[in-house]
Amino acid sequence: MPTRSELPRRPEKIVEAENLGKAYALGGGPLVRAVEVLCPALAEFLPAERRSTRRWALRHASFSLKRGQALGLVGVNGAGKSTLLKTLAGTAAPNEGRYRVNGTLTSLLELGTGFHPDFTGRENVFLNGVLLGRSAREMKALCEEVNEFAELGEAFDEPVRTYSTGMGMRLGFAVATAQEPELLILDEVFAVGDLAFQKKCIDRLLAFRAGGGSLILCSHSLYDIRQMCDRALWLHGGELIEAGGSAAVTNAYAAAHGEHPENARGAPPILEPPVGPRIRAARIFDGTSGRETRGCAPGTDLEVRVWWENPSPRKTPVQLGITLTRRGGDLCAGLGTHLDGVTLEGKSGCCVLRLPALPLLSGTFTVTAILFDGQGIHRYQERPTPADLVITGEGAEVGLVRLAHSWEQRAACAPPPAEPVPDTQDGKNKESAA
Repeated sequence: MPTRSELPRRPEKIVEAENLGKAYALGGGPLVRAVEVLCPALAEFLPAERRSTRRWALRHASFSLKRGQALGLVGVNGAGKSTLLKTLAGTAAPNEGRYRVNGTLTSLLELGTGFHPDFTGRENVFLNGVLLGRSAREMKALCEEVNEFAELGEAFDEPVRTYSTGMGMRLGFAVATAQEPELLILDEVFAVGDLAFQKKCIDRLLAFRAGGGSLILCSHSLYDIRQMCDRALWLHGGELIEAGGSAAVTNAYAAAHGEHPENARGAPPILEPPVGPRIRAARIFDGTSGRETRGCAPGTDLEVRVWWENPSPRKTPVQLGITLTRRGGDLCAGLGTHLDGVTLEGKSGCCVLRLPALPLLSGTFTVTAILFDGQGIHRYQERPTPADLVITGEGAEVGLVRLAHSWEQRAACAPPPAEPVPDTQDGKNKESAA
């Protein structure tokens, strides 16, 4: 029997990709494309207008992912995110480059994909697990776990074609995450089911990561990428634009597209949750007089007071966020207790956010309180203050904020030589996501 030192060690990196590329053939028709694949020499004699052309959906993608880390993909529609996920999942073969997944993998690229409509939910789950190498005994136990998580009840033994869209989505997520793989690949799955089920999904993903699992997540919600992932890749036109920490990459992507990561969560506002944590009220007060206010001048001390309730603080810890959005939709600031290391304790209370010498200039701003879960990911509720905050000033300053500043006049002298601008684009493209 081999000793511990003789046992093979698992590679540190669970995913390694080098110069990965995927192209799709356009035009030419099925027969021409078959000739091009099976007999390239014969295809050379075809007229140019009859040949197919290649469109590269992904090219020159090089990155790696360490075990236990989470990697997020950001980019506009058609950037190559889904193509990269399909390639890593093995459902699409690359045309160039190479990659390696050093561990078991489960992917959820489209919720409900792979289910036979005439099989029951139980039969589909059983078949899925057996095809992945699970024993019949394991699958019998796993079926009950999937049904409990998906909350299908008796519908679990009915044909999948009778399921609603939401039921199919819940079953798909439950199956994918119940397999306990070493790597989980997810493509836009945070819209699964209702709010309570979304919270269950987030808790399961957090538990998966806490157990050492690795995650690759594609989402248009930059907030989710920042909160769930350690690293991120920015894809555009099939090319890797930037790789690095999730906060740095999402900020760069947001700056390039004129949006803010905190403004791209994509979830609708929650007005009154029927049960569980909730915001009772949110008000704005003058920080000096202590009186409620709806308007002030730039530089005024303000307080935002939020009254909240949490019936089960041990079971559902909460965090609080405050956003200030200018009329027109521009997010000016986003603050959160989870970002500052503050915790909300007890079953109820009033949390006060103090904003000394508010630097915002004239404008109308919506102040919104957001009640998060303990990780600052799932939102239980959003509640704006009863009226917008109107800031009016008599100064001649222009812009959004008044910056702390000073001026100095020095004696005339020649300016120093300009520093050369470093070319960091190649370095960004080649930076590893490890």
